[in-house]
Amino acid sequence: MKRPRPFAVLAAVLLAGPLPLAALPLGVSLPMSRDPSEPLERRLDELKALGFASVTFIPNFAYPGLDKVDAAEAPDWDEVGRALAYALRIGLQAVVKPHLEPPMYTAGFDSFRSESHSWRTRCPWRGYFDVDPMSKDYRRKVVLPGLAALADALAGVPAGHGPVRFELGTELMNSTVYHPQRWVELLAVARLEVAGLGLKGRVVLSHDFSHHIEIAEDFVLRMDPAGRRALARYIKGLDAVALSQYMDLTAAVPASQRDKRLPTPAEIARALVIHEADFRQDILVGLLGLKPSEIPELHIGEFGVGRGGLRHPNLWEGPATPDEDRALRHEIALGHRGLIEYLRLKEGRTARSATLWVTGRYFDVFGWMEPGFAVPEAADAIKEGLR
Repeated sequence: MKRPRPFAVLAAVLLAGPLPLAALPLGVSLPMSRDPSEPLERRLDELKALGFASVTFIPNFAYPGLDKVDAAEAPDWDEVGRALAYALRIGLQAVVKPHLEPPMYTAGFDSFRSESHSWRTRCPWRGYFDVDPMSKDYRRKVVLPGLAALADALAGVPAGHGPVRFELGTELMNSTVYHPQRWVELLAVARLEVAGLGLKGRVVLSHDFSHHIEIAEDFVLRMDPAGRRALARYIKGLDAVALSQYMDLTAAVPASQRDKRLPTPAEIARALVIHEADFRQDILVGLLGLKPSEIPELHIGEFGVGRGGLRHPNLWEGPATPDEDRALRHEIALGHRGLIEYLRLKEGRTARSATLWVTGRYFDVFGWMEPGFAVPEAADAIKEGLR
């Protein structure tokens, strides 16, 4: 495992500018559907009371076929705007992060009665989707109405609140590998829309990449030279870049001890520094040719620890015995303690913020969506960190 080059890390920190000092820059994700199970204002008040700095609104759209977006189960954009305006008014920072989902995850889906025969209907993860971001459905159902909703919401919020980060894409690995130039074109369209809606300075255009962009052979090495140049132009043109950060959290444990003990929270924090330093130096600078000064500000757009534990935190599937479950819950708590230590670093950290993913078994550490999924030790660690 490579270690970050000290001078490269220091340069990245200096170029990134000062980091937030007033409060822990930690947020939480909030998936949204057409029929919420509770008033969103109640949840936002709870997040604010716990001490979270931000909330990421995640409207979910189904992807049933090539370049097709189904908004039937998605929340109305007006509803997203109302929730966002309320969050800003009570002092939370806000991110809007649209997700494409396979139809099999939508309410009431029946594989045997479905009219769709596309592989996309049952694809387990949005990273495999091949959507062209300039396709009519993606532009007109996801990006443009999302920006319009932000304009309506921000019109009723004093200018001192925000800015709001809007993710043009979320974890769309194959889409980005296959269509990098189209993402450049979408960014240009979004820039014009931001200007036309009077959102300059109030909306930040970003892209949330899956952690696979940190693994060269998973992402950048699959692209030809022209594609890499287009991806570099896209990233350079963004205001911010977010990572769904699910890399190995045991990376800073000495090799001789990795299979013998768990990492300490300080070593988990160090692992996060290693991964972001390698992402900057090896991927953005080394393979994409960006200058350090051309790299947008960085955020951890998603963090959690699932069934795979600290070594494979993105893995969610697979049963666990009672003993494995108890051990895993302790690992999950360690992971969150390590994230908090990372966010407290004054040197080495260049990510401006981090957002917890809180959906699904082991990730839903507060038990907000399913009480049986709660991981009390992890939830207590987060509450302690926020205090």
